[in-house]
Amino acid sequence: MNIRLLLILLIFAVGTTVAQKAEFGEKFDYDTKSELDPKFVLIDNYNYYLLSAVNKTGLGLANNQIILRKFDQKNTLVETITHPFPVLEGGGTLHNFIGSFAIGSEKAVVFTQSYSGKSKRDEVYQHVYDKTTKKFTSTLIMGFPITSVFKSGNVKVVKSENGAFFFVNYMTGLSRKEPEVNQLMVLNGSSLTTEWKKEITFTNDFLTHHIIGTNSGKAIYVRNPNSHKQDNYLEVISENEQNELKIGENINIHEPVAISIETQDYLLAFNHTTKGIRRGDFGDLLLYDLSSGTILQNNRIDGFNSVAKIKEVNFRYIVMQNNEIAIFTQAKVDATPKPTPGTMGFPEKKFTYGPSFLITLNFEGVLKSMKSIPSSSNNEADLYHAYGLVNAKGQWYVHTGFDNGFYKWEYLFNNEKLSSSIGFHFHDDAYSGKRIQYINQLLHYFPDTNKFLFAKITTANDRTQMAVGTFSDVK
Repeated sequence: MNIRLLLILLIFAVGTTVAQKAEFGEKFDYDTKSELDPKFVLIDNYNYYLLSAVNKTGLGLANNQIILRKFDQKNTLVETITHPFPVLEGGGTLHNFIGSFAIGSEKAVVFTQSYSGKSKRDEVYQHVYDKTTKKFTSTLIMGFPITSVFKSGNVKVVKSENGAFFFVNYMTGLSRKEPEVNQLMVLNGSSLTTEWKKEITFTNDFLTHHIIGTNSGKAIYVRNPNSHKQDNYLEVISENEQNELKIGENINIHEPVAISIETQDYLLAFNHTTKGIRRGDFGDLLLYDLSSGTILQNNRIDGFNSVAKIKEVNFRYIVMQNNEIAIFTQAKVDATPKPTPGTMGFPEKKFTYGPSFLITLNFEGVLKSMKSIPSSSNNEADLYHAYGLVNAKGQWYVHTGFDNGFYKWEYLFNNEKLSSSIGFHFHDDAYSGKRIQYINQLLHYFPDTNKFLFAKITTANDRTQMAVGTFSDVK
């Protein structure tokens, strides 16, 4: 019997599986290799949009652009809007896509970098799409002279967890003989007006590896040493102050995330010891109090040490509820194949996702539980994530894609087990010769119509297309 047909019959045979009604719009071409970071934005009861950008980096060609697709209530693509990355005078412009963000249901913003050795300029832009005007507006927010493209700056944009602030940081091109200079601009998260800006210079033998923004509007620089004999530290920047905080003796942290408990700022960070026996790079998880500059608790975490070649562990979602911190994590794994004997060069880098866990701490930082999240490890990063998460009227749903399904998490904070999978039934794609992949993080819930929004990729005859659809009657 055909394996696909057998799987369909098995899904129908499971008594706890609930049939849903799927309404997918027509497929449209989608370039999974260059069109990255898709996200749903500008969502209301009548329309929604899919925002993406072509090419994270690359030469200043015509296809370096922002793409915004508009859909109606029947999930039909009704309009495609494109907006080019800025090209500098003199030609030879290189681009970096920095990031994109939703601003409520009316606006979306994309940050890009343009730099050119011919014009000897390096510029950072924000591109805002407004549903009211139905167009993009591009604004130069930073610009600096450079001597060559090799001396262009490193740009980072982060958003505070509460959405109140954007932090735009430009680090000048470095050499061993020069200090590290950062130009920091803090923007209002709604209006994108400048709250404050400051130049920060470091002259010690450390390098800024990560920048985090707190809900109170402070920027935090994670400073890593060039020597293995030193531990990293934090530099906390506000409009009027700059303070150095030690993390802890013999501790190095990975990219942390800032949270708030009531009015106080804290950091969550995976970490490892710099001395003695090391249990992997992600063997501990700490809660750090930024007010006192102390570690409240550093918990042993064993789940990520079972998989080799973990490159990073991401904080996907953080939910504060019932005096607990629920942390949804996702491990990124290097899955690059080994070189084939007799061939020239090295295989192309490939990354997938490894183990995913829901880690629950109390507000003192003490580990309460750690649960495995069913997730897909078949999809390549970064277009596909291991899972998506959405809250539907107080009930949490975990979306793990085609292989593992769509799960309802019963009483997330009451230590209940996962409920049975809600099968997709493969819908109109139960045919040979097609490969179906759900983009797990593209997930939204419409409370007024009780529908879930999904997106899937279909590959057939060397053509890759996307379709967006809604599921109703999910129980």
